[in-house]
Amino acid sequence: MKLDDWQKLENIKTFDELAKRLGVGNKNNPSTLVRNWIVGKVKPSPTNMKLIIQATDGKVSPNDFYS
Repeated sequence: MKLDDWQKLENIKTFDELAKRLGVGNKNNPSTLVRNWIVGKVKPSPTNMKLIIQATDGKVSPNDFYS
C-alpha cells in the first residue's frame, strides 16, 4: 500500500499530522519530508522506513516506495 493511500485510509488530513503519526514529527520540516516521500522525490532512510512500517502495522513496506 502506498503511503498516501494509508494516509487516506486513516483519514489523516495534513502532511504534518502524517509525520507525527509516523514518528518523524521531531525532525526539521517533517511535513516537507513526508511530502517528498509521497511524491517520490526522495525515499525514506532505513530509520524512517522502520518507523513507517511500525506506524502502519506493515501495511506500507519498502517495496511500496519503488513501484
